[in-house]
Amino acid sequence: MKTSIKNIVIWVTGLFVISSCSGDFLDHKPTDAVDAGLVPIPSNAGRIFNGAWYNLFEYSSTYANIGYRALMLQDDMMANDVVSRPMYGFNSSYQFDDVAIPSNNRTAFAWYLMYKTIDNCNTVISIQATGDDDTSDFRHAQGQAYALRAFCYLHLAQHYQFTYLKDKTAPAVPLYTEPTGPGTQPKGKATLEELYTQIFKDLKQAQTLLDGYVRSDDNSKFKPNTAVVNGLLARAYLLTGQWEDAAKSALAAANGYTLMTDAKTYMGFNDISNSEWIWGQPQSVSQSDASYNFYYIDVVTPDAYNSFMADPHFMDQFEANDIRRELFQWMREGYLGYRKFRIRSDQTGDIVVMRSAEMYLIAAEGLARKGVLEEAVKPLNTLRNARGLADYNLTGKTQEQMVADILMERRRELWGEGFGITDILRTQQSVVREPLTEEEATKEYECWQQDGSYKKYNPEGHWFTSFPDGTPFTPNSTYYLYAIPEKETNANTNLK
Repeated sequence: MKTSIKNIVIWVTGLFVISSCSGDFLDHKPTDAVDAGLVPIPSNAGRIFNGAWYNLFEYSSTYANIGYRALMLQDDMMANDVVSRPMYGFNSSYQFDDVAIPSNNRTAFAWYLMYKTIDNCNTVISIQATGDDDTSDFRHAQGQAYALRAFCYLHLAQHYQFTYLKDKTAPAVPLYTEPTGPGTQPKGKATLEELYTQIFKDLKQAQTLLDGYVRSDDNSKFKPNTAVVNGLLARAYLLTGQWEDAAKSALAAANGYTLMTDAKTYMGFNDISNSEWIWGQPQSVSQSDASYNFYYIDVVTPDAYNSFMADPHFMDQFEANDIRRELFQWMREGYLGYRKFRIRSDQTGDIVVMRSAEMYLIAAEGLARKGVLEEAVKPLNTLRNARGLADYNLTGKTQEQMVADILMERRRELWGEGFGITDILRTQQSVVREPLTEEEATKEYECWQQDGSYKKYNPEGHWFTSFPDGTPFTPNSTYYLYAIPEKETNANTNLK
C-alpha cells in the first residue's frame, strides 16, 4: 500500500477476531474503520470515541499483548524494581529483547495500538457540526478525542525518542492529525518539539470543549473530563521542564480525588470506583479481555503467571509504618511478592490509568525542580501522610536530594502502573538492578505457597543485570526505546 497508516490497518486488522468480548460500558464494538453503519456525523461522535478507547485497551495480538495495559506492564518490567519470574510472561521485556527489535511482534503491536487509536480520534475531531447538530454531547465527544489523541502522542514521544529536555529537535514519530485513507501521503518523523506543540494544542482544545462535562457514574471514568486533561497537561509540562505549570495542573487534577489511607483499600487495584482513580478502564464479565493482564502482575491468585515479583532491595525502601510495606510477602519459589494487584473473583479487574497520588508527586517534583522546597514538601506530605508516614524532613536537604527522594517516592507509589522505564528516560538515568549479595542469597525465608502452606527457600533477586550484548546498563540507551516496526519502514521510506 502507498501509505504507512493504511498499511498498519491492512496487516494487523485480521487480528481483531482474537478480541471477542462486547462492550457493556462502551456501548460499541471496536472500530477498525468507520463503515457505512457508523458514518462520521455529530450524532456518532461519542460512539466512535468509545470504539477508539475500547480498541486501545481491548485489542489483542497475543495473550501477552492485550491492549494498552500490556505496554504499561512492559514499561515496568524494563526498569529497576520488578524481578521477572522466568518463563512466566514478559521475560523478553525484562531482558530488553522485544520492542527494540523492528521485526518483533510486540513492536508491531505497540505501533498499531497507538496509530489506530489516533486515526479513530482524528475521525471524531474531523466531524463538522452546524445548527442543531452542535450539541453538548458532540462537543464533549470531540474534547475526549482531543484528550485521547494527546495521550497517544505523549506515549509515542516518550517511547520512540529520548527526553525532550535532552534534545527537543530530535526526530521521533510521524504526526497525523487528519483521518487517513488510500490517498494519504505517508509522513516522515516529526520532532519532539512538533509533537509536544500538538499535544499542548490538543489538551487546551480539550479543556475548552469539556468545560461543564460531568461523568454519569464511575463506569464512565474511561471518558476524559477536565481532571484527566489537567493530569495530561501536568505530565506534559513535567516532561518539557515547565515546572510551575506542571505543579499547578497536577493539583487541579487531584482536586476531589481522595487518597487511600489503609493497606486493605490499597491492595487490589482493580476497582474503578476507587476514590483516587481519575481515569481508568472498567471491566465486566462480558468485557474483560484487558483483565487478562492481571494474570501477570497478580502474585497471589493460584495458577496465574505471577510474572511480576519485586526486587528484595525495593522493599528496603519502604519505612516501617508505610501501609504499602504490608503488601510485601515472601512466596512461591523464594520470590518477594508485592500484593498490590489482585484479579477479582469473577476473573475481571478494572485498569487504572491515572491517580491523584501521581498528581501529588508531579506537583512535588515540579516545585522542587523550580527550587521552592518549602512549597514542594506540601503535596509530598499529603501523599506521605495518607500512606501512614510522618512529614518529610526537609532539614539540611538540598534541591538535588529532595528531587531524588521524590523520584524514589514515585517508584514506591507507582510500581506496576507503567512509569518505570519512562521515568528513567525522562530523567536521563540508567536502569539499576542490584543482584543479591552472597550473604543475602544464602538466607532462608518461609515462603507462602498457593495452597496456603509455607516452605523455606533462598531468596531470588535480579538475574538479568546488563544489556543483551553484555554491556552495562547506561543512561540514554537505545535499548530503552521502541523501534518502528520493520513492515512500517518498508512501507514508508520517509521513516528511514
